[in-house]
This record gives sequence, structure tokens and C-alpha cells, in this order.
Amino acid sequence: MIYQDAGAFVAGPAALTPVASTGNPPIEPGTSFYIRGYSRGAQTAWLRRTLEEARKDDSIDWIICQMHQDSTTSSETGNGSDAGLRQAWLPLFDEFEVDLVLCGHDHDYERSFPVRGFDSMAGTEVATGTPVQTYRPHPVTTTDTGTFDTSQGTVHLILGGGGTDANLDEYGVDSADGLRQAKVFTKPNRPAPTSTAGVYARPGTDAVEDATWSAKRDPATGYGVAVFDVDPGVAGGHTSITVTYYHALGADPVNPTTGAKGAPTPDYTEFETFTLVRPRSDGPRPRTGSAAAVTG
Repeated sequence: MIYQDAGAFVAGPAALTPVASTGNPPIEPGTSFYIRGYSRGAQTAWLRRTLEEARKDDSIDWIICQMHQDSTTSSETGNGSDAGLRQAWLPLFDEFEVDLVLCGHDHDYERSFPVRGFDSMAGTEVATGTPVQTYRPHPVTTTDTGTFDTSQGTVHLILGGGGTDANLDEYGVDSADGLRQAKVFTKPNRPAPTSTAGVYARPGTDAVEDATWSAKRDPATGYGVAVFDVDPGVAGGHTSITVTYYHALGADPVNPTTGAKGAPTPDYTEFETFTLVRPRSDGPRPRTGSAAAVTG
């Protein structure tokens, strides 16, 4: 369902030659393994069945989804948010009250506000400056209290804290109204020829939007780990997950401020702590999920 080219491709100018023992022929420049539509809807149908069964199960409180590509990232140097994911899966997350979505892909840390539904036509096409549909996730609150009821909206968390070779200060303010802008794929980004004969490149994101859904970002380092503490609560009451993210300042290969080389460090310091709460499944659970666009 993603618009990003999720597989490897051969940039060129030389063909990619497999190891001789495989017996496979060379793969020519420009070859792409673009997979949008590959399962013909089977993957999304499986996800729907799985989420529906989980939310009906009175022994299950929390639904946490893990995937690779991002639907909520505002990193300037990262890959970008994917409107294909937003269109296909975020309505399912709304319908079945998914609590938390964990992603990687971008090598940084970013947390969203709880989101439900979408803001229609909130994006801008890079090439023309005209409005474009990005299915921008709608934050149910933009007040960062540190405690969020995920029965009212899904929190998205990018945990790409394994580091990166060039983790500069990825976040800033770059829109006229003072909001961080996020890059968004709304079209396939299959490899295309460049001005150099035989060399191909993937096009970048084709749209931008104000990242109204973004609550917290770590511009200091690309290294970190998150710790999850679950409190099951009592029957008929609420349950909670407290998430603490620790980052390793100075561990990046290049310091974004001084340009000096960094070094691995065992010294992790707390970056932020927040708590997710929801009613336990053995108590009353009002249904508030909606896949519709938010208007007004």
C-alpha cells in the first residue's frame, strides 16, 4: 500500500552482479522492486481481521502495531510520511482503536499526538504549489500533557534510534505559520533516469504539509532506546503504559554542532517520559473510532 519504493533498485551505471554461486544473471540499471499492490489487498484484509479479533477479545487491552515505513514523520533528512499507509491502514487503526504504532525507517525519534481521522486537502504539491490530498492525521489534542487516552486516538512513535551516519539537527521551523513541515509521498516514487546515462535515482517526496500531529522530536542524536512499563490496572478500571525514551548524547558519528567525530557511549540519559491510558477490556468501552475526514 505504500508509495515509497520499498525494495532495492539498481542505480547504475553498472549492472548489479549477483554472487556467482547463485547462478543468477546480472540485474540491469533501473531495475526496481516496487511492491505497491503486490498482495492485491490480502495484507490489508489480514490486518483488518487481526485487529477486529483483538479488539473483540476481552482478554486483550492493548493493541500495538509495528511496521517499517512511517505515516507520521517530519524529519528533514528522513524519508517522509507515506499517504498510501495513511489511506489504507490509519482508518483501520481508528476503527479498532489501535493504541500505539511503532515504526523505524527514519533514524530518529518522534512522537505524535493521539490522532483520529484526517484533515482533507491539507498538503501542498511541491512542483506546483497547489493543494493536494495527503490524508494528514488529525490530532485529537495538541496539548502535550504527557498522558493520553488512546481509546480516543492512536499515538505514533518513530523509534529509529539505532543511529545514522549523518544525524544532523533534523528538525526546525520552516513554514510561514511557524509550524514544522513534513514531507509526504502521494505518488509512486519508482526509480527514474537521471541526466547521467545509465544512472537512475528515486524521486523524493512530492508534497509537504504542516505537521500539526507532531508532539515531540529529538534533534540531538540518532541513538536511543525506549522502555515500556505496563500497569494492568484493576478489573473494570483503566490500564496504562508508561514510555521512557533514553538517548545517547555524543554517540553520533559526527556531532551536529561541532562537526567533530563522536564515539559510542554507554551513558544514556532520559529524553522524555509519557503515559498512555485506556479502559480495560473487561469494562465498558465506548466506540469513538472514525475513518472520516475531520471538517471544521
